[in-house]
Amino acid sequence: MMNVWYHYCQEPLALISDKVFGCAECWLISNAFAYECCGCETKICLRCVIALTPGARTSLKHKHPLFYYRRQHEKCNACGTVNVGVFCCRHCNFVLDLRCFSLPIKARHKCDEHLLSLMDHDDNSYSKSHHCDICENSRDPNHWLYHCATCDTSAHVGCVLRRNYPFLKLGNIYEGTDHPHPLTIVKKKYYYPNCDKCSKPCEDVALECSKSECKYIVHWNCVKPISLWVGL
Repeated sequence: MMNVWYHYCQEPLALISDKVFGCAECWLISNAFAYECCGCETKICLRCVIALTPGARTSLKHKHPLFYYRRQHEKCNACGTVNVGVFCCRHCNFVLDLRCFSLPIKARHKCDEHLLSLMDHDDNSYSKSHHCDICENSRDPNHWLYHCATCDTSAHVGCVLRRNYPFLKLGNIYEGTDHPHPLTIVKKKYYYPNCDKCSKPCEDVALECSKSECKYIVHWNCVKPISLWVGL
């Protein structure tokens, strides 16, 4: 149990796990550890609870401490988007939004056999090298990226972390539907069976029946509750 200063309800929050939720702070959907309000049942992911604990914070290769300003409206140095609620440096114009501040320093992706490291810029000055090795589209060399120095692999942060669902753990059971059997959270990469709700091919994140004899499968977006649409 714990209390957090920024939660309007001011009721204590209890630690939970293995429950699919939309974080009230970063808006990402997750089923990892989180804190749930005992009053209003609002859920905040563990990453945000740690990041928003009062006090100065350090960031990737930035020498000055950062402080969180909940109502400040600034452009993030890491992704280039403008957001409300940012970490700012009091000594220079360095700004990070909440999502970028909490990015994992190391990440794994099938595009490379090694762990990829989070980088704050691209050292390669050759413009044709500024592409993503996952989606094969161009990258902004001034935006943060994931890189493998051994293989010279570079990729967008969103491509490495599965963009809309970076913290939705695959293989977990989800029971929030009207299907009689438990459903497993999966990601379809090659074989795309038709969704039992919309009849379109199930590409990317889907829910598949855990019983092998049942062929039920649906898009995650076709069945997720309205309360989780904020996660996008």
